[in-house]
Amino acid sequence: MIERTQLKITTITPVAIGAGIELSPYSDYIIDNNQVCFIDKAKLQKIIASNNRWLDLYVQGVAMQMDNNRSNFDIKSFLFNNNIVEELDEIILSRCQFQTDMPQSKLSIKGIIKTPLLKPYFPGTTIKGAFKTIMMYNWLITNENAERMIEDVIAGGNFNALEKKFECKVDEYTNNLIQPNTIQLVTDSKPLARNSNVVVDCYRKMPIRLECIAKNKSTEFEIALENYKWEELAEQAYNYTSAVLEREFALVEDDNKLTKYYNYLADLEEMMNETDSNTTYLRLGAGKGYYLNSLGIAIYDYITQEGKEALYAKYESFMKNEYAKKGKLDNFSLEEFPRSRLMVKTTQEPLGWVKIEKM
Repeated sequence: MIERTQLKITTITPVAIGAGIELSPYSDYIIDNNQVCFIDKAKLQKIIASNNRWLDLYVQGVAMQMDNNRSNFDIKSFLFNNNIVEELDEIILSRCQFQTDMPQSKLSIKGIIKTPLLKPYFPGTTIKGAFKTIMMYNWLITNENAERMIEDVIAGGNFNALEKKFECKVDEYTNNLIQPNTIQLVTDSKPLARNSNVVVDCYRKMPIRLECIAKNKSTEFEIALENYKWEELAEQAYNYTSAVLEREFALVEDDNKLTKYYNYLADLEEMMNETDSNTTYLRLGAGKGYYLNSLGIAIYDYITQEGKEALYAKYESFMKNEYAKKGKLDNFSLEEFPRSRLMVKTTQEPLGWVKIEKM
């Protein structure tokens, strides 16, 4: 029996689901009055190409004003100083708000996925991937075969095989779960309005400029489950997110530099605890971090049990070689991993949190 459920998805914090594109500050966008103005490249190219002098100045400006691998060329000044346009709207496709403390910085923007009409949406594949991870996490913490699986993989040192084993398919480990409980379908969400985006400057070891779906934006999608109910999946999502939040609190609670970040997570936990069985919270897109981007939390919780010290040491050794900075392996500690976090630089707001509720 297949149950189809209509769901509403609402952004709690900015969500960046990348489209694999980089938007250049020299040809793709302009900063104006604390807004990011996305350029209509076809219009811009047509206007500049119509005048050989403008074309030469543009090429020279980008290529010749280089400083530390970045050009000092400013396209807004170029357009107005040479009387190429009278108003920016002549070459602008759309605008959105900009959250930054370094508006003059020439950073590329990592663009989000949109429809051909430039409307942001949530891809069904992204949501389905999050739910598959949740189902596998539930299997790992409830099925007795999971302990053997974790121990075999850690003992053999082939850690990459662990998550491959837990893909949504029928095999010796997942037959009892996956065969009757397949996620048959997750549709793309309905498109949001074109002005539903925001650009935020983030920091994780280095500055990153991301386009996001702004917070407090809502749309709808549908999920189809075979021999399974939405309320069961929502409960599993709650358990998974709660486990990850507990680990994150332990990592940041004593860091005075992350007080605002901690408070955002505390507010989220409070919202989660006040919701009913038809509602759950997930984290999608960029910034999820190791534990929300993998089954790592189930492994960590298992190997930190009493009597699993040898497994802990072996897993820590693997993680040290996989994630620690070259030349600083001796400083790596699984108890403190991960140390870096992607967040909005001006507010310490985490990225990617959404609320999903049955309609």
